[in-house]
Amino acid sequence: MAESLPQERRFLAALNDDSWPELEHQRSLESAGLDPEALVELFESQLTSRQLDLHARRLQAQFGPHRVIDTLLDEQSILGLGIGLAQSGLVPILEIQFLAYLHNAEDQLRGEAATLSFFSDGQYTNPMVVRIAGLGYQKGFGGHFHNDNAIAVLRDIPGLLVACPSNGAEAVGLLQEAVRLADEEQRVVVLLEPIARYHARDLLEEGDDRGCCVDPGPDYRLPVGELGQWGEGRDLAIVSYGNGVHLSRQAAVRLEEKGIALRLIDLRWLTAIDHDALHRRVSDCSGILVVDECRRSGSPSEELITGLVERGVAGERLARLTAEDSFIALGPAATVTLPSVAGIVERALALLGRSGA
Repeated sequence: MAESLPQERRFLAALNDDSWPELEHQRSLESAGLDPEALVELFESQLTSRQLDLHARRLQAQFGPHRVIDTLLDEQSILGLGIGLAQSGLVPILEIQFLAYLHNAEDQLRGEAATLSFFSDGQYTNPMVVRIAGLGYQKGFGGHFHNDNAIAVLRDIPGLLVACPSNGAEAVGLLQEAVRLADEEQRVVVLLEPIARYHARDLLEEGDDRGCCVDPGPDYRLPVGELGQWGEGRDLAIVSYGNGVHLSRQAAVRLEEKGIALRLIDLRWLTAIDHDALHRRVSDCSGILVVDECRRSGSPSEELITGLVERGVAGERLARLTAEDSFIALGPAATVTLPSVAGIVERALALLGRSGA
């Protein structure tokens, strides 16, 4: 009999399938989010929501409604429920449907969950994992209530950890590490999931399936601060995360055709960034370009550029490409304010003093 090959899966499938072993092996885990029935009623035509609904039904059928909890369409209630579960000795995995929906409930994290250990001098904690679908580049569905790229409110809460995967394998590794951090170290961890990558299969061209991944396994974890890297070129280093990694890998093909040898650094973690490690990865490159899909003001790129300058990198070697300080529009204008492949190529060539011809 021929040996079966590992099945390659899209981002969302890899992330959802990882929930099964986590719930099965850790009896203290609880999952809570918007009632799957409501998902179907609200977004009947959306593939993402329908698949999430089926996933939630499967988990609830196996583990019961006491561990996979249907909630109201109310983010304050979801996070508040998580605080109660955490204080009862459980480890909740909470799901917020869209990043934009978090903003009316974010004080549950800022004023309660992430600050309890500080104000109690470590006597009490609110460990939890919060999964949030967000960021831009969705097609045919969006507007500023669904495509949201404002994450400054999460990054400036002391003690809160924020991770953002760029592919399915990273999503699994970051989720499994987030659960470990919550369970063993009593941390509050947000996993910011780029919703545009959920069902993407391809990377460079239609049908290449290079956007899929093989299951990395139950022991695969990506510790806080650990960086990913593609390439070893020394002309240019591109630093990015989430959708920006996908766009930068596409831009890399065009830049390499112009004779530019580059490397791509994937941040993975957007808080507790290891700036010394990042500096070591990029310091031998002629130019360093930060591609940041979040708004120019308050984006991770500000911290990244500052960290490199503080470590002696000259300003003329640095550049950043960010989203505009704007809400994300609807329809054909949905990506106008966001970084693009063409924009990355243009900014990289300008940084290196190369012609775009």
